[in-house]
Amino acid sequence: MLPSPAVATPQPVVMPGLTPNVAGRWRGVPAPVGDSAIGREAADSRVTGPAALAAGGCCAWPLPLDASCAREARWVFREAVACLGLPDDQVHDGVTMASELAANTLHALQNVAFDGTARWPEAGAPELWLYLRRREGRWELVCKVFDSLAGWKHGPPPGTGRTRPQTESGRGLQVVAGLSGGRWGHHLTRSRLGGWKVPGKAVWFAQPVAAECVPAGLGHTRLRPCHASRRLEAMLADRGLGGSLLHAEEAAAGISVLSVRRGLTVWCRSGRISWRTRAGSYEHRTLTDLEDVVEQIVCLCEELDCGYGAGRTGRDRVR
Repeated sequence: MLPSPAVATPQPVVMPGLTPNVAGRWRGVPAPVGDSAIGREAADSRVTGPAALAAGGCCAWPLPLDASCAREARWVFREAVACLGLPDDQVHDGVTMASELAANTLHALQNVAFDGTARWPEAGAPELWLYLRRREGRWELVCKVFDSLAGWKHGPPPGTGRTRPQTESGRGLQVVAGLSGGRWGHHLTRSRLGGWKVPGKAVWFAQPVAAECVPAGLGHTRLRPCHASRRLEAMLADRGLGGSLLHAEEAAAGISVLSVRRGLTVWCRSGRISWRTRAGSYEHRTLTDLEDVVEQIVCLCEELDCGYGAGRTGRDRVR
């Protein structure tokens, strides 16, 4: 359910010309949070559009509510990853997978809210996200498609192995599973765009990125624990989690702690970010891998809100 005005039946959206500057629809690193020091720091570091990939941020783009969503997802993927210089066959595979995931959003348009006058929804529209992250010392490009339906329209969630023909769009997910080499999944999350942050799910795939395609500045970025923690705080606030955040740091000791909610604390120290999962194990990321950390934390919060048990988790935590 949305913490919002009335939810209306989605209507076809008239798309403007496909240009990255239309209505500010490209999004990058987090928006300012009030007039605080955190908000000013976020504003100073804000990068939008495809350049966000090179800066370690996330490109986010709203998808239309009609059958043109797949076509636009293909365009957005090509436009955004052009700065990486990926091989043509890898770009082709990524475009195909992004298109399949976008097409699935047509099954999940229940929680889309309009104000009665705007051509675009106020909140809950499907979104396409792109960012770089590291896994086991290697870089990969992550593409996620968000929709505001937390569950699945037909049957249980598909597994990360072979998909069943009757699930959501069985053929499309089979294509994603095959082209990604099994690097795909789904998890609970919140939207990035719109008037408020709507709960839902993201379905994702990841592609390896060769070292020569990783932006040089990104690979050598260094953050102190206190700076990483404050940026993380701003990013979580931008996703609607600011009300419960508590921050403490000991700069001399190189330790910064961010309490997200009861039972969920994030430590920034010794060159990495750590937090304890509900299963009792610890997750670790480098200090610069903030986009992935935020997604993991948002996913955990949504699982807690939905009452998931420790053994029932989103499939983004794949090794």
